[in-house]
Amino acid sequence: MPKVPPAQLVLEAAYRCFARNGYRRTTVSDIVEEAQMSRPTVYKYVGSKDEAVVKVVRSALERARTAARTAAAAADTPEEKVLAVLGVKLEVAIRLWRDSPAHAQELLNAATAQAPELITDYVDDLAELLTAALAETAPDTARRAAAVLLTFTRGLEDDLRDAGTARRDLAEGVRMITRGALDRPEASPA
Repeated sequence: MPKVPPAQLVLEAAYRCFARNGYRRTTVSDIVEEAQMSRPTVYKYVGSKDEAVVKVVRSALERARTAARTAAAAADTPEEKVLAVLGVKLEVAIRLWRDSPAHAQELLNAATAQAPELITDYVDDLAELLTAALAETAPDTARRAAAVLLTFTRGLEDDLRDAGTARRDLAEGVRMITRGALDRPEASPA
């Protein structure tokens, strides 16, 4: 079994602390204790609680970005590609709600406050994947439909206590929105 790099162990410990205690109540001392490493070692990888949350967010979004690209490439139809990409996005939030039901919203707010550029870049990458998938058959509406789909998915992420319902709502919403976006509008009479 390959040895886990210390930096990854520190980030995993930080995530567990944030999930258990919330962002506001977590301290670097909590992360040190959870990682079972010396304070200087933890500070080597995360110099502060703010830096820890940024690195945790960066790591999670990099994994999600890769998973979204892989899922889109594996899907066949534009609708399947859209559902695959947004499914990855939703699962990131579901994991957070599962791991930290009491602090999920606080952690999402902290991630947005501490790492806004990471969140923006991630959403922009997803928008590009969605636009590319939809542009295969509806280039005129692809960008706007991608924006609507991302907004719809973000709405589902606000309360994920029932992940099964959120997954079903995502599938139904994607089906409805993509079919509307992919329908070619009839030429209007002159």
